[in-house]
Amino acid sequence: MTNKAAKIAKQWLDDADAILVTASNGLSISEGLNLFANDKKLKEVLGDLVDKYHLPNLLTAFAFKYPNQLDYWQMVARVVEYYGNNYEISNYMQDIKKIIGNKSYFVWTSNIDHHFALAGLTNLFEIEGNWFEGVCSNHPAEHGVHYLASKLHEIYEKDQAGTLTEADIPKCDECGAPLALNMAGKDFQINQKQVQAFQDFIQKYEDKKLVVLELGIGPRNQMIKVPSMQLVATAPHAHYITINKGELLIPSQIAEKSIGYSSSINAAFKELLTGKSYGAETQGPAAPEAKPQLTPEQKAKQDKVDSGIRPGSHPMYLTIEKDHPSLLHTVQYGQS
Repeated sequence: MTNKAAKIAKQWLDDADAILVTASNGLSISEGLNLFANDKKLKEVLGDLVDKYHLPNLLTAFAFKYPNQLDYWQMVARVVEYYGNNYEISNYMQDIKKIIGNKSYFVWTSNIDHHFALAGLTNLFEIEGNWFEGVCSNHPAEHGVHYLASKLHEIYEKDQAGTLTEADIPKCDECGAPLALNMAGKDFQINQKQVQAFQDFIQKYEDKKLVVLELGIGPRNQMIKVPSMQLVATAPHAHYITINKGELLIPSQIAEKSIGYSSSINAAFKELLTGKSYGAETQGPAAPEAKPQLTPEQKAKQDKVDSGIRPGSHPMYLTIEKDHPSLLHTVQYGQS
């Protein structure tokens, strides 16, 4: 089955009119950025802040309530310098580019590292923002988004030189209030241009040969996973390729249109690029289920019911609530 799956998956990609790449923590971890790890790299990146605040991982470092903003921005600058300003395009990103080739594509990710954009994949929707952007802590909606790459590099250099002062804390250009990172939280300002571009992409390709290529999204991360599987279920010519070692979730409704790789992303990419099996553990595609035979009367009744709805049509709406900035809603025919 593995040989067959590799060949089919490559054929789906070769035949695709467009590719929707979806990604979460699994891809970041493959690239060497593990928000959950307590290892030597944590101390290498954060230095004395690890012991000073007993920080067990990067996720805690971003959520921690620092007694002063200077330490907070030291943390941010050290992380962004290491993983952002010094980012070198990984083999994973190079392989994604090879898989996409000259096809239309879009990237939908909950990763905050901005690595897709840094790798040149700019048809991008970062649903939880990224750590290169800041917003005004007093007027987040009114005063726009600030791009902080150079400012964070300046903070990092002063931090290393021992010359960092309170005056270096990033401030809003409009009112002088301290900035907050533009990531999921009470001040989060979603990028409306990205939202519109994403919606345009889906509308353009939902009825064409679309492949959803899912990278490192576990079953519990339903913010991207569920709506993309719903898209595959309702889009008539869509296919779904998911890569997540040890935890695959392929509902029966899309099983015949899906292939899962319970393997490393690197191993799966090797098969997707060649169409040959190198031993990666795969699941699917399932054999098509036999459809019930309808009587002429049942067929006529079905045609009458369906006449006002285009088969496969699935309106999807993305809204961001102020109190739940990462909450994704999909709506089908008025039912939420």
